[in-house]
Order: sequence, then C-alpha cells, then structure tokens
Amino acid sequence: MLGGTIINVITGLIFFGLIGFGVYWVIKQTGQASDQYMTAMVNTKKKATTLACEMNLRSIYQTLQTYAISNESFPASQQELVTFAGYGSKLFHCPDPNGGEYIYLPGHRPDDAAPAVLVYESKPVHNGKCNAVFSDGQIVPLTPEELKQALEGPQARRP
Repeated sequence: MLGGTIINVITGLIFFGLIGFGVYWVIKQTGQASDQYMTAMVNTKKKATTLACEMNLRSIYQTLQTYAISNESFPASQQELVTFAGYGSKLFHCPDPNGGEYIYLPGHRPDDAAPAVLVYESKPVHNGKCNAVFSDGQIVPLTPEELKQALEGPQARRP
C-alpha cells in the first residue's frame, strides 16, 4: 500500500511539473511575441513619420514649381515661399516629434542644369539622415556629412 502512494506522488509531481513547464513556455513565447509586436509597431511608426516628412517635402517642391511657373524663378526667401504656399507652419516642419524646420535655399533657378539642394530638414531624425529635395524633384535621405557635401558642392549657390 505504501508503494502505490509513492508512485502516485511521483506521478503527481511529474504531471504538475509538466503542466508548470508548459505554462512557463507559453508565457515565455507570449512575451517574445509581444516584444516582436512592439518592435514592429515602433518601426512602422518611424516609417510613417518618414513618409509624412517626404510628403511634406513633395508638397513644398510642387509649391516651388508652381511659383516658378508663375514668376519664372524660385522665391527669393523662405518667408516668400511660406507666404506663397499659404499653408500653416506644419508643412514646413518635419512631423517627427524630434524633427526640425525645413530650410529653403534661395538663389537657384528652375532651369539649372545640375541638380542642387532646394530644401532640406535641419535635423537628422530619420535613422540618422536628413531628407533633402533636389531641383530635379528627387527626395533623398542624406547623412549629415552627405548633406554638407551637397550644400558645399559645385552646384550649391549662396543667396
């Protein structure tokens, strides 16, 4: 009779140990899935703010093109561009919470042969890069060093 009790106790310990291990495994897997989900959500939010920034810059470029068609030149200053655009200051600010203002570089002509930076963002908030709009309409993410080279290159102009 004592032997049957010991076998029942051992069987019970193994059974509850397996149940405990199963519960631990499920909790561990759920935690890992939660971490992966949170990482994916953060990455998606970063991509969305980068896309919103690019859309702002695309709108600014289209405004510059409209101004150039009407006036046969680009605006002489950033204030003139903002006034012509008629938008609130939201369009001229990166939507990233850490983002800064966009900076317009006057002095370029719509018919310049070499592409030059027209507008760029003041802070590298998109994976360490700043978005820049070139006179050919391209929006390119540049590291601060690449942006500095583009601003100092032969196609750069000073107001």
